[in-house]
Amino acid sequence: MKKQICAMILCMALLCQASAVNAGVLNFEATVNTYKQDNKQPQYFDIDDGSGNTVRAVAKEDIVYVTAKDTVIRSVPGESGQKLRKVLLGTKLQRVAVCDNGWSKVTFQKKGEDKVIGYVLNQILSDQTQMKKFTETVAVKKDSDILDFPGRKDGEVVGEILELDEVLRTGSVNDVWSRILYQDTNGADQVGYVPTEALDVKDTDTSKETAKAGETDQQEDAGTIHESDGTGIFADAVDGVTAAADTSDGAVGVQVGNPIAVSSDAVLKPLGTFRITHYCPCSICCGPWANGITATGVTAVTNRTIAVDPTQIPYGSKVVINGQVYVAEDCGGAIKTNCIDIYVATHEEGESKGVYYTDVYLIQE
Repeated sequence: MKKQICAMILCMALLCQASAVNAGVLNFEATVNTYKQDNKQPQYFDIDDGSGNTVRAVAKEDIVYVTAKDTVIRSVPGESGQKLRKVLLGTKLQRVAVCDNGWSKVTFQKKGEDKVIGYVLNQILSDQTQMKKFTETVAVKKDSDILDFPGRKDGEVVGEILELDEVLRTGSVNDVWSRILYQDTNGADQVGYVPTEALDVKDTDTSKETAKAGETDQQEDAGTIHESDGTGIFADAVDGVTAAADTSDGAVGVQVGNPIAVSSDAVLKPLGTFRITHYCPCSICCGPWANGITATGVTAVTNRTIAVDPTQIPYGSKVVINGQVYVAEDCGGAIKTNCIDIYVATHEEGESKGVYYTDVYLIQE
C-alpha cells in the first residue's frame, strides 16, 4: 500500500511539472503506426525496466527537447533506474527508441564529456524548441521575481532581481522570458527565469550564441539574487507583452464554457479561505510549450477548469468559488495548499481579475 501511495504522489508531481506545457512527442503506438503507414518494418527490442518487468521498445530517431524544469536521464526505462545525468529545461536530446511504458531512449553529450545513453519520460519531451541560446550581461530595469520555470502557473519564486542589478542572460523563451544565471544567497550558481520586459535588452538578434542546448557558461560572472520579500512587481514586468495566442477578442483555440451557478440544494463542505489567482494558455502563464492541455489530459475550459493542489483537492472534484461551480482538472508547481488558479481566456483577463482571497466549498455528491 505504501508503494502504491508513493507511486501516486510521484505521478501527480510529474504531471504538475509537465502540466499544460508539453507539445508532445510520438509514443510507442504512434511510432509503430507511422512505420506501418510508410510501409516500413519497425525494429523492436526488449529491455528490463529495473523492476523485473520486460519493456518493448521500437527504434526511432528524432530530436527532442526537455520541457520540465529539469529531469534525470536514467539507466533503464523506469524510476528505479540509476541516475546518469541531470538535464535542464530546453536541453536538446537525440532520441533513438520509444518504449511501450511511456519512456524514450535518448543520448546526450556535453562538450568534453562522455556521451550519456539512457531513458527519460515521454511526457516531459517535445519535438519543438522554444529556447534561443546566447550569453550576455544585461541590466535590470524593473524589479521582478525570479522563477524556477518560465511560466507563472508552474514556476515557483526563488528570489528577486532589483532595478539596476546586472545579470547574466543565457537565453530567451519565446522572447517573453529570459533565462538568467545568478548566484543565490549562498554564493552558488543557479538558473532562473524572469520576464524579458524586466531587463534592459538591447537587441536579442545580435546576441552572440555561445551555449549549446541545455548548457550555460559557468565561467562568466553570474548576477546576484535577492531574497524575495513578496513585493516584487511581477505583473508590471510583463506589461506590454502579448503572448502569440492572445487576441483582443480572446485567445485563439481557447475552449469557452458557460458559467454554472451552484444549485440551491447542493450539499457544500467548507474547505477554508483560499488565495485565488488566474491563468491562461499563453507562454507567460503556462510556459514555452503551452497548449491548453491540463494535467488530467483534458483541454482546459473557461468558467470550468481550475488548477489545484491535488493532494488537497482531488482531480474531478467540483468546488464553489463565489457561487460559481468549477472542476479541479489541472495543477501547477506554484499551486500549493489553499491556492486555486482559475483558467481564463486571455492574459489581460487574468491580470484584470487579479488576486484575491475567498471561502471555497466542495460539492458533496
